[in-house]
Amino acid sequence: MKKILFVLAMLVIASTAHAETLMVESGVNMDNFWQKNGKEAEKVLSVSRNIIHTNNLKRASITVDRSWRVVNASTNTYDKTIFVCLGILPYIDNDDELAFVVGHELAHAQEAYGGAIKLVAMSFNSKKYEYKSDLKAVDYMVKAGYNPIAAIIVGDKIFGEPLWDWGFTYTHPKGSKRLVSMYKYIYKKYPSYLTSNMAYSVNFKDFLKQNEKEISAFKQAQNSKKMKDAI
Repeated sequence: MKKILFVLAMLVIASTAHAETLMVESGVNMDNFWQKNGKEAEKVLSVSRNIIHTNNLKRASITVDRSWRVVNASTNTYDKTIFVCLGILPYIDNDDELAFVVGHELAHAQEAYGGAIKLVAMSFNSKKYEYKSDLKAVDYMVKAGYNPIAAIIVGDKIFGEPLWDWGFTYTHPKGSKRLVSMYKYIYKKYPSYLTSNMAYSVNFKDFLKQNEKEISAFKQAQNSKKMKDAI
């Protein structure tokens, strides 16, 4: 009997030691999440928790959808479930860009807490709420410590640019319109970020070049308004 107990004890110790070794050898930390396979969900949840906590948001279920390898993230507004598709992650280069993707979907989920009437409005006027969620995501990002310029950078990489976006032909506005809308919002509310390191990225510079005329006209209008207000 004593021999049997001794053998069982040794097996328990061996199994415990093996489990501890596996944990040590995994080598996963906050600096190498992007290099470790299978850690996408952990990174998405980490950024999501930061946004939800710092912005005091109502809960939403967030998961990485490995079955749908498209460049997309979506929100089921009925049950506030957010899906970040595996296919979008290769286009995200840092936590700031991920914060916009998650923040945009969290904005949809928060809006959906408005009830049945709000859900109908979101369905029939989806473009309005896409713009609204973009700007709300920018607010979430800043409060959570992320750079809102990343919203324009990642949007430049993933937003669609349909031939037209009027009526029910497309559920989202043209990507270029969304990017300009966010730029104007950042310019007026968070201007200091426009001279941050991210403002020198290739995607941001490309955005400025593609929309040079509209941005220039906007800046002139803003300067004229400031001069009038100062008089």
